[in-house]
Amino acid sequence: VEDHFFRVPIRYLAAESEYFRNMADHSKSEIDGLTEENPIHLDDVLQEDFRQLLRVICPPQRFNAKPEILSLSQWTSVLKLAKKWKMDEVRAHAISTIESLSDVDPVDKVVLARTHDIFAWLAPSFNEILRRSQSLTERDVEKLGIPTTVRLMGLRDRL
Repeated sequence: VEDHFFRVPIRYLAAESEYFRNMADHSKSEIDGLTEENPIHLDDVLQEDFRQLLRVICPPQRFNAKPEILSLSQWTSVLKLAKKWKMDEVRAHAISTIESLSDVDPVDKVVLARTHDIFAWLAPSFNEILRRSQSLTERDVEKLGIPTTVRLMGLRDRL
């Protein structure tokens, strides 16, 4: 990933994704990814995103360690790669965990919902934006886009 070598048993990835299951089956016959000289290259993936995914699917088992607490941006990385590689259980876990975070801005939640096809978040997030006392900021408008902002302002005026 980005010219960085990760030593990860492919079984962790294959357990969550058909993409990697197929790669693991292919690797057995072709020897791809089984040696440092012939690693599996993951293009279009950021090293930091991949690192966060590994933190979720390869949690430390040593000394019964508790899983680390990830930030919203770290969970967003997990969500991105889980969607890319069709890791449905990992995606559902990331969605559930993000929902439980108390400090997620509703505008950010709308952006995440649109980007990662989490349609159940849209209506509640829009309602939260409409109910809050402060006006939309310039940052909010940039994130939501002009058409959505205009619709929200129209709804807020009617309320």
